[in-house]
Amino acid sequence: MIALFLSLGNLALAGGQGAWGGRSREPRERVGIEKLLALLDSDRFTSYLGLEAPQVERLRQIALKTEKANVKIRAEIEVRSIELREALRAEKPDRGEILKKVQEISDLRGGMMKQDVEAILAAKSVLTPEQQRKVLFIMENRGEGGPAREGRGGAHAKPLPRPGEPPQPPPTHPGEPPVQ
Repeated sequence: MIALFLSLGNLALAGGQGAWGGRSREPRERVGIEKLLALLDSDRFTSYLGLEAPQVERLRQIALKTEKANVKIRAEIEVRSIELREALRAEKPDRGEILKKVQEISDLRGGMMKQDVEAILAAKSVLTPEQQRKVLFIMENRGEGGPAREGRGGAHAKPLPRPGEPPQPPPTHPGEPPVQ
């Protein structure tokens, strides 16, 4: 579950592509891995999860390997996007060439998504079921739209539970029966 932080950035990258293959100017694709690495450096986070040093090191290895691979893939996507943009600018665009570039970009994104799923599965194998539940609890309770950034949580962000505190069930909404 902890590697979901990795995929957040890559999903943001896919959403940041413009209609002509250009990228958005926001560096959102780096948030996921940077967040994971920052959390792994947080004594409070590692203590709350009960992570042992070998687990932290393995998760760091997974994050760094994924980050390096994603940088390479994003560079390839960027190059193909430039080529696509230029092919579309032609007075008489070559339909076959354009569709080939679109397929290449799609294949690269699919490869990155598959790689991210592999990272998630690898990270899950490092964590105990209890640690996975705690990570899921943190992710679900860090505010609307996903985990809050350190120091910039906003009104919706909830603080990280103290070590030893059991995860609290999510609050019920008015008219919704309590979960048993």
